[in-house]
Amino acid sequence: MGVALSACALPAPTAGTLLRSSPTPVAEALFQVRGRHTDLVSVHVVFPSDEQGVPLRPPDGSRWPALVLVQGAFVATQDYLWLAGSLAARGYVVALPEHPLDFSLSAIDNGRFAQRLLTSPPEGSLLEGLVDPSRIAVAGHSLGGVVASKLALDGGFAALVFLASYPDSADAARVPSLGLPSLSLAGELDCSALLPRVRDEASRLPPPSVLVVLQGVTHYQFTASDRKDQDSGCTPQLALDTAHERIAELVSRFLDAALTGHGTGADALRQVPGTEVTAR
Repeated sequence: MGVALSACALPAPTAGTLLRSSPTPVAEALFQVRGRHTDLVSVHVVFPSDEQGVPLRPPDGSRWPALVLVQGAFVATQDYLWLAGSLAARGYVVALPEHPLDFSLSAIDNGRFAQRLLTSPPEGSLLEGLVDPSRIAVAGHSLGGVVASKLALDGGFAALVFLASYPDSADAARVPSLGLPSLSLAGELDCSALLPRVRDEASRLPPPSVLVVLQGVTHYQFTASDRKDQDSGCTPQLALDTAHERIAELVSRFLDAALTGHGTGADALRQVPGTEVTAR
């Protein structure tokens, strides 16, 4: 896996390590960027690639849209590589910043550093000229969604995705000024981010916004494993692979619309099986 250290002599990665080669190759590279003057922040970047892990460019000569994906509390960033890989195969660059102790609220700015990496990458790195700076969204799972909303409220992102999450109540006064498309994606059987709370908070998001409830899905099915749900007696009714397929499809359909100025894509979201869609 390639590593780049901002402002140091280490070479920036020009290629990554294949995450998967079929049916569409995607690769991952690890960057380290300078944050808060002295800290080094690790950012995993997943991107469309060839079979050697060299980034592909859009065939029309443009740049890829991108997503900064913030981890949930005490969930490793690697547990979201399934989603990052699925989105990369659909033509997105996904940046996953690390946080101390896998607790994103402890270092909210790490998501901002990941965004800056995408918009101002190291010279000669694989990211140079790869991402469209005007089409970067931010997303977060569980506590990561709370952090993602804070980042979005501070500006610089083009869309916001909540994965089993909602904004911090401390930000309630700022939420009406969000000013960008948002998706709240909820599991019907979530035992952590309870559906009534997610519905209520989603209703407070300014338009254009959309709430999608996935039937039979639990909290940790947004990660690589739903073992934590099952161990706590929160039993999903949908197979994990199927849940992953639907989550990735919904997120990509929303981003396809939101990052091209077409709102939330609610009509396209309604075409995904096992969903209840409420658009505002």
